[in-house]
Amino acid sequence: MLAHYGIHEHDFYTVLFGVSRALGVMASLVWDRALGHPIERPDSMTTENIKAKIAAASKAKA
Repeated sequence: MLAHYGIHEHDFYTVLFGVSRALGVMASLVWDRALGHPIERPDSMTTENIKAKIAAASKAKA
């Protein structure tokens, strides 16, 4: 898509990706503040945590 719009310099691809991600995060933060919601922070998860949650969920279904 970038080539279609005339951007052939590969050095810009990472920059454009980073800028687009930053704009998405900023939009989310602005909406959170505008609606009075708390700032969302994802939990830090390890593989062991995920396995334990899956095991607990499967036991709860049984």
